[in-house]
Amino acid sequence: MKKISLFVCFCAALFAQQNSAFAAKKTSKTVAAPTTNEVVYSPRQNVTSGFADIVEDLLPAVVNISATQDLGANNGSLIDPSILSDLPKSPIFEDFRSQLEEQLRSQQNVRKKVSSIGSGFIISKDGFIVTNGHVIDDSDDITVSLYDGTKFKAKLIGIDKKTDLALIKITTEKELKFVKFGESSKARIGDWSIVIGNPYGLGGSVSVGIISARGRDINNGQADDFIQTDAAINKGNSGGPLFNINGEVIGVSTAIFSPSGGSVGIGFATPSDNVQQIIKQLREQGEVTRGWLGVSVQDVTEEIAQSIKMDKAKGAFVNEVTKDGPAEKGGILPTDVIIKFDEQEVNEMKMLPKIVARTAINKIVNVTVIRRGKIKVLKVKVGKMKDEETKKTDNKPAAKKQNMKPSAQILGLGLVELNDKIKKERNIANNVDGLLIVDSDSKSEAAEKGVVVGDVILSANQAPVKSIGDLQKILEDSKKSTKKLFLFVKRGGSNYALVLSTN
Repeated sequence: MKKISLFVCFCAALFAQQNSAFAAKKTSKTVAAPTTNEVVYSPRQNVTSGFADIVEDLLPAVVNISATQDLGANNGSLIDPSILSDLPKSPIFEDFRSQLEEQLRSQQNVRKKVSSIGSGFIISKDGFIVTNGHVIDDSDDITVSLYDGTKFKAKLIGIDKKTDLALIKITTEKELKFVKFGESSKARIGDWSIVIGNPYGLGGSVSVGIISARGRDINNGQADDFIQTDAAINKGNSGGPLFNINGEVIGVSTAIFSPSGGSVGIGFATPSDNVQQIIKQLREQGEVTRGWLGVSVQDVTEEIAQSIKMDKAKGAFVNEVTKDGPAEKGGILPTDVIIKFDEQEVNEMKMLPKIVARTAINKIVNVTVIRRGKIKVLKVKVGKMKDEETKKTDNKPAAKKQNMKPSAQILGLGLVELNDKIKKERNIANNVDGLLIVDSDSKSEAAEKGVVVGDVILSANQAPVKSIGDLQKILEDSKKSTKKLFLFVKRGGSNYALVLSTN
């Protein structure tokens, strides 16, 4: 209420200011100029009397969508058929038996259907409509209701589950009103935003607010680059448009944060710059193809940056490289730090998957990496991402085996060099070289940072370690320079990085 009161007061002040100006002009009175000590507020934009004119133009292009999924015959009958066999065989129960049999037959003929209601918007005069994938996913029947109440059966063109976007189409001879996309990259925090949709199935409804944030990450995977708005987005708004003050679509209402299920002023929309790329592919080929590099990456922390002598923490640290994937073929190695891809700066890890996904399949690009303090530029041919290439890695500690006496103790870790016999005993792949951790001091920094017995040290400061001597030499060099030791460690089917102090 406080925020609303402030807004009302602000509007009242403006209204009073306008009335004063009008009165001054009418009576031809001279208004004294402000003294040099006074602060004069000059608004950068005019506050209009409302949004009625622009909303009136937009409403016909926003549609209600209802989708129905047929789940088949209802086998979960309310009446248990076994009751019939339990009834006594007596003329007294014949009428009752007949009624039960009739109800059972009716139940078996009923088909279960589930429905969903959402919103969408028309993007072309020939009937293409954008909405959210979850609104119409797995549906057998899609009905689109226009603002004037006319209804049409819609055809599904395509769905992109990664971004939760879908394209459908209706066919009609009537002239359809449609809206155009704007550039979401030009939207600024504080700009007006208009949401039109179908909250709670009520029909066309409008809410207004401002853009609260850009580039929001809501842990939704690759699509995490949302516009946040405080304009009300409720159930049923999914798939509807988020407009700017010029009536251009700058986002698609996709998700909300809400403990209650209703709007609490935190809504999220997929930016139009991303939407246009997806919809273009769905319209042209019915599916979305994405570039694929074949690496697993993590953030470059300040500790990692210092230990490998980077000026600042930036880029994507390569944990794993897929065998025979584009990255491996292009020469990218685990522990490389990717700082530029296809001439685009990679300032943080989450930028890389998005840049790669937008890159054309089979395009040969330059990939700039930092490797052992030196910058290398590699040429990589971008592959095509497939669903099966998203995999879950096993990051559980290796099963405990019979105790093994360490060959050396370094920074609280008992280590032995891997050989064929140990690899076979510990079920370690033949192509893995490094130092096996067979003992760990519970009070050591390594133990505090999660290192456990069974892990394998693959490299230190981005240099391979195949012997105890290799690690000792790198450790001595670190003591003279960064005072940090950067370890790259394998655990089960995945890798991880950590930094230890050499003091």
